Amino acid sequence: MKVRRLLLPVIAGCAVLGIAAPASAAPPERFSFSEEGSDPHFLQCEGFEIALTTSGTGNVTVFFDDAGEVIKVLVRHRLRDVFTNSVTGKTVVNRGVFQETFTPIEGTDDFTATVTGFRFMGTFPGEGLVLQDVGRFEESPDGEILFVAGQHDLLPETAEPAVICAALS
Repeated sequence: MKVRRLLLPVIAGCAVLGIAAPASAAPPERFSFSEEGSDPHFLQCEGFEIALTTSGTGNVTVFFDDAGEVIKVLVRHRLRDVFTNSVTGKTVVNRGVFQETFTPIEGTDDFTATVTGFRFMGTFPGEGLVLQDVGRFEESPDGEILFVAGQHDLLPETAEPAVICAALS
């Protein structure tokens, strides 16, 4: 409380004298997009196909430095996927609420990607959770996993088809 009282006259004096703070970066750019679609042949499993129906939204914020260069991109996703076995009709409903953070690698045009949240929370009635990819992971531009925390049934991405097929068999 004492510090705040001491700082108020200093801040007020700077405002009266016209002393401005240093120039700051450009304001972030923000935009949104919808993710909607379906693919009746999303995945081929042993003896059946999996159809996928997706709906959701993405909100993007792009941050810039003083020179106008991109210093970070945040993409916040809210998704709902329905995976359906073409033979049995079994469905798994996936909810995803996660954030992707893309950070430029100095001296290149590449970005690292960090995913935080729950990318997959797939449930089946009567069985509960059958697909789970939650926590945080970071990957290089070529897809190499650099850091992992949490439970990631679907990492690396090459594991996704087998895990999804098993959940719907």
